[in-house]
Amino acid sequence: MDNFVDILRDLVNEKGLSLRKLEKESGISSNQYSRYLRGAMPAVDCAIKMANYFNCSLDYLFGLTDKRNYTNYSNILGDWSVFLGRYKKLLENNKITHWKFCKNNGLSESNIRHWENYGEHPNIATLFVISFNLGDSIDFLVGRL
Repeated sequence: MDNFVDILRDLVNEKGLSLRKLEKESGISSNQYSRYLRGAMPAVDCAIKMANYFNCSLDYLFGLTDKRNYTNYSNILGDWSVFLGRYKKLLENNKITHWKFCKNNGLSESNIRHWENYGEHPNIATLFVISFNLGDSIDFLVGRL
């Protein structure tokens, strides 16, 4: 995730647009872009909008892969209804419990209750940890593929 700012800066420069023009085309405010270019992390929905606009995967945007190709991702904002099932399946495939995974990766064990009972969604940092440590893409987790 440390590469996010550099990758975003490269993508913005590649477009050759001012932040105002970028705002009009992407639907993300120039103030938000400015904050992200200074190191703030976007909300997941905003990150998906950026990935859609720049035609790349979330994994590319956050430095999990160098592959920029974006061919089979859904152009939706994500299908959160699939997240919890995919997360649980990845835990099962990796033969680790949610509790143990959280303990090993500095996450709150209560997250799963919030995801199941209150319809909350993980933030980008949590998705990054899950993706990196359980071996699948952020795009897969949020339902973009």
